[in-house]
Amino acid sequence: MSAMKNNPAFDVTDEMISSIVSLSATGVSGVERISLRITDEIKDKLSINNSLKGVKISRENENLDIWVYLITEPGVEIVKVSKEVQKKVKQAVESMAGIAVRAVNVRIEGSGM
Repeated sequence: MSAMKNNPAFDVTDEMISSIVSLSATGVSGVERISLRITDEIKDKLSINNSLKGVKISRENENLDIWVYLITEPGVEIVKVSKEVQKKVKQAVESMAGIAVRAVNVRIEGSGM
């Protein structure tokens, strides 16, 4: 029980991590916004609130795998923006939540107009 009190990862919810991911990803130049996945839109219509819009988090042992779904600004270099999002999200989650991030997977869902 004392291990849980000394480990900040046990106090950090997926909703908190999702907020960190969203803020750090949208702060990257070239990212227009977080994309809603179709399942998120359906869950919203059904008033199911366990959805983490545009962000998926998987916990394995003491590591996180993060998926973030984005809409980019028109004309940006997708690879460059994706790598910057990966870097910023990893840094932000590890520094703010104190949880190791194993992978940040970026999926570009489209480009804004």
